[in-house]
Amino acid sequence: MTGEKTGFHSRKIKRSLSGRILQSTTLNLLLLVIICCMIMAFSMQSLANSILLDSLQPMARQSAKTVEANIHMLADRMMTIAGDSRISADDTAQAQADREAVLVEAAEIYELHTIALYTTDGQLVQGINDAPENLDSSFFALLQKTDNLTTDASTLYQDKLGITMGMPVKQDETTVLYLVGVYKYDTLNDVISSINLGRHGTAYMVNQTGTVTGHPDQSMVLEKNTLTKLSGGNQDAIDRITTGETGSTEYEIDGQTMLVAFSPIRGTQWSLVIQIPKSDYSNLINAAMVAAVLSTLAVLTISILLVLHLSHSISRPVKNVTSRMVALSNGDLHTEVASVRSGDELEILTRTLDTTVDSVNRYISDIQQVLNQITDGNLQVSPQVDYKGDFSLIRVSLQSIIQSMNDTIAGFRAAAGRLAEMSEELNSQSGQLYQASMEQNQSAETLVQEVSHVKERLSNVAQSSSQTSVKTEEIAACIQEANTRMAALTDAMDSINSNAQEITKISRAIEDISFQTSILALNASVEAARAGSAGKGFAVVANEVKELASKSAQAAQNATEMVNSTRTIIRTGVELTADTADSLQAISSVSDQISTISDQLVTAVQDQKGALTIMEERISAISTIADQNLQNAGGMERSSGLLSREAESLSSQVKKFTLKEEQRR
Repeated sequence: MTGEKTGFHSRKIKRSLSGRILQSTTLNLLLLVIICCMIMAFSMQSLANSILLDSLQPMARQSAKTVEANIHMLADRMMTIAGDSRISADDTAQAQADREAVLVEAAEIYELHTIALYTTDGQLVQGINDAPENLDSSFFALLQKTDNLTTDASTLYQDKLGITMGMPVKQDETTVLYLVGVYKYDTLNDVISSINLGRHGTAYMVNQTGTVTGHPDQSMVLEKNTLTKLSGGNQDAIDRITTGETGSTEYEIDGQTMLVAFSPIRGTQWSLVIQIPKSDYSNLINAAMVAAVLSTLAVLTISILLVLHLSHSISRPVKNVTSRMVALSNGDLHTEVASVRSGDELEILTRTLDTTVDSVNRYISDIQQVLNQITDGNLQVSPQVDYKGDFSLIRVSLQSIIQSMNDTIAGFRAAAGRLAEMSEELNSQSGQLYQASMEQNQSAETLVQEVSHVKERLSNVAQSSSQTSVKTEEIAACIQEANTRMAALTDAMDSINSNAQEITKISRAIEDISFQTSILALNASVEAARAGSAGKGFAVVANEVKELASKSAQAAQNATEMVNSTRTIIRTGVELTADTADSLQAISSVSDQISTISDQLVTAVQDQKGALTIMEERISAISTIADQNLQNAGGMERSSGLLSREAESLSSQVKKFTLKEEQRR
């Protein structure tokens, strides 16, 4: 946890919240603006195309009607000429003169290249200005078919531009002649040129074969250009125009997009085509798009400023709260939280943080007070603050720790008392054992002296050699048994010494556990201060204290078992000492018997010198063992004294703690 916190505090904040809000909002707005501008550009282009095409179509229709009106005007003139009463099929000189007058007058009035009368077979009857002898077969066939006003599909006349019209001349509802006139092209050209089509727009006419019949550039007509060339080979447009359809379309010519509208000219074989480069209107569209983009950028700038203001109003309180949280994670529990009166979640956040810091302060103060009291040895203390929510676990843990330490120290105190009592008893018994060992040593020395005395007097007990031999064997057996028991006594004393050392180690373990408990309490205080609002680290400390308390209880139990073992060993030593005393008593009795028998065996002493020598050696060994027992008894007495002092020290240390049981008493 400490490593994570250190890593967290070592990281620097690269971007503020306001910067992130501003950056994110700006990117979103820019993305939205770009998408909107793209959609707007596409929509405006599509809308402009649609509007232009929709507007060009009625313009083409209206222009076609204008041309149609002019054609009708020309047709009316032809009908007027054809209806002149002076025209007849007679072949008289007067009839010819009248027809000549009508034709000349019409040519002068209506600006005709030529005008002539033809038979129903298409042969020239009478004409002026080099009228052709025969009519064009296709035009004549159409004229015959319609038997009404007919306009030629071509506008070429003798390498000149003109509008050829034919009209039947009737007498009694019967066609007798055909009147054919060629109007000058200027009449039609003025109409086409007057159509306002922007800077580079063009209006022209084509016939059903796709040949250009009218164009502001007359060379286009003279050179017999076709719609295929003017449309860039767009077959769909060619088919729609030549079939007399009214509509609009667009196509590309040499990489330039053309907007095209077309409409048929009724009463003729022509269609009027209006062709405008799309680039003529691109400037207007681009200007509108630039204006829209600038307006959007202005709105975007205002939006960014508003977002910046909003982000600052949000980031400042959040930055204050973040700084306070960082300070809290660093252990600062006293700096006040800057309040925010925004009436929203930020105000609730700051108030909640302030309440949290205050609660953590109270909890830490209460934990510190409890741990200080425990450090001073007062185990009657208890938490005084009302812990809320999950923090109630801290109160439960503190109470569990205090209760566990009360139970542990009470167990230590009882064990120290029992250990002191046993050490006193062991000290008393070791003194008695030392006294008995001294007496045993003195008895062994006395026995040596007696044996020496017996040896000196053996010469007087020769007659009792057989009895002396038997009694000497008994003495040897008794001495052997005394030796064995004294060895057992020595082992018991060694065990007592070893157990005394174990008791000393247990005392030291108890001291270590007490020291560990104090250190753990201090660590718990530091960890709680570091944890801040999290507070979870204290649970770890609580578990550690519980584990140490368990170890203390186990150590106390081990001390109790060792003391019990020591008591058992001491009893064994006492029993062995008693047995040794009995054995020595038996030896003494046998020695008395030997003394009695020695009086009878004075005469046989010479024969038993060897046996007495062996007995003297064995008695010396017994004396050596007695000396060792005396030394062991002295060491046991010193160890029991040390054990008694350690028990008193442990008892004084445990008495420093004030337990709850004492308060109840």
